[in-house]
Amino acid sequence: MPTVATYGPRKVGTAAIPGARLTAAETPESEGIGLARANEQLGQTLGQIGGQVFGMGARSYAEAVQQERDRADSVALLNANNQLAKWENQRIYDPQSGALTVKGNNSFGLPETINAEYDKVASDIEATLSTDKQRQQFARARLDRGAQLDLTLRRHVYGEMQRYEGQELNSLIENSQQAAIANATDIRRVGVELNRQVDAITTHAPRLGMGPEEVTKQINATRSATHVGVLQNLLAKDQQQTAQIYYDETKSQINGDQIARIEKSLNEGKVRGESQKQVDAIVAAGGTFTDQLAKARAIEDPEVRDATETRLEQRKAVNDRLEREANETASKTAYNIIDQTGDVYRIPPSAWQSFTGGERSAMISYAGSRAKGVAVETDIPTYYTLMQKASADPEAFSQDNLLRYRAKLGDTEFKQLAGLQNSIRNGDREKAEKDLGPARLQEGVIDDSLTLYGIDPKAKPDTTEGKAIAQLRGMLRSRVEAQQALTGKPVNDVDVRAMSDAILSQSSTVKGSWWNIFPGGKPFFDTQKRLIDLTIGDVPAEDRSQIERALKLRNRPISDATVLDLYLETRARTGK
Repeated sequence: MPTVATYGPRKVGTAAIPGARLTAAETPESEGIGLARANEQLGQTLGQIGGQVFGMGARSYAEAVQQERDRADSVALLNANNQLAKWENQRIYDPQSGALTVKGNNSFGLPETINAEYDKVASDIEATLSTDKQRQQFARARLDRGAQLDLTLRRHVYGEMQRYEGQELNSLIENSQQAAIANATDIRRVGVELNRQVDAITTHAPRLGMGPEEVTKQINATRSATHVGVLQNLLAKDQQQTAQIYYDETKSQINGDQIARIEKSLNEGKVRGESQKQVDAIVAAGGTFTDQLAKARAIEDPEVRDATETRLEQRKAVNDRLEREANETASKTAYNIIDQTGDVYRIPPSAWQSFTGGERSAMISYAGSRAKGVAVETDIPTYYTLMQKASADPEAFSQDNLLRYRAKLGDTEFKQLAGLQNSIRNGDREKAEKDLGPARLQEGVIDDSLTLYGIDPKAKPDTTEGKAIAQLRGMLRSRVEAQQALTGKPVNDVDVRAMSDAILSQSSTVKGSWWNIFPGGKPFFDTQKRLIDLTIGDVPAEDRSQIERALKLRNRPISDATVLDLYLETRARTGK
């Protein structure tokens, strides 16, 4: 059976190894003592190394812990400072509601208010800190930020205080000056206000950064402005003598650049006062306006003479306007009575006698049309004369009493002219130009066309040619209105020119008669006439009878003018 060798005495031979100087004799180390000692030394060495390692580990851990604590303190302080910065940005610098947006005297208490708020916010933040180190570092940061914040606020308040004080000083001076000027006739009150202004400037101007010279300059300027205002008010109240006395006493306190203007005003006031006396005396003496002007022109002083003439002319203009307005009011009342009763004898005698003969005739004619139940037919020459007047001389047209022409203007034309006149009187140029636009367009085109056909477009309305031109304008107006009603669009100058040329180019054969050999009659032979040259005498009898029946059916007045108008319009439309 096999056996395992066990430990025991060395069984190796002890013979010397050839060539070796050592022997293999047993030694204490070979017996195990060396190994034990080596193990002991190794253990001591390992223990020393382990202690060193343990010491090093303990120190690193403590340092790590401290680093973490320092970091925690730093983060906590960062958070606390961020909270303060956020509060400061919002409370102080917000462009909508920050403290720096508070202006004027409302800002004066900001440092105390904001500092108290800051202390509370900082204390609340400090209460959240967990270590003494955090609180100590935060306290230093809090103190530094608070000092900077207080400085910012006080700078802001100082600027606002300067501005506010300056504004208040200016307001006091302005209010005091107004009070002095309003009480110009009370010299004592004027003196009180002047003293108030000087005291205010003396007290506040140095705090606003003004030096002694600037303060003196400000006082002089304020005094001068007050004196000038008082003088102007006295002159405006026609206190010429008082103004002159005041000026003589205060001239030395008025700035040199104002002296010439004040003296000119004083002279103007003197001229006004004297001219007023002259006008009162001239008017009281009576006479025509021409007589009054002659007296004014006899005044030796040229300035007083001119002012007197101007006053007389202004007085006449006012009287004319009042008279015109009274006449228009009376005319409106009279025509209202006619519209309601159809009887001119219902007009009160006191009003009736105030109208001219022409105005009475127009009212009687208008009443006749109302009584017959027929509409007033527009007289074309009258209508276009008024339209031309409105275009060429709006001022004269605005003063015209249109009711004088009421018997010659149909309702449509009268309302149109009245509206145009009202626009001119009210200064509504835009509306007036809009109303005159179509008429001016037709006017220009007709003038050009008439010139081409050898007709004087400026012929007087009461001449034969003038009446023919008026008839042309009436026919053209009818055609323009008909086309606009048909198309719904305004006509242009090309359309108007085509219409006027069509009318002007037409002619008509006027039959001659042997009866016309007598003076004043028609030609003996047939003649050709331009359409617009035809007169009521050129209308054949049979045509006139038909036209009169047509007018009667249309409830239109029957007259030479209405018959000729319809005859010409029919010929122009049919070309026959």
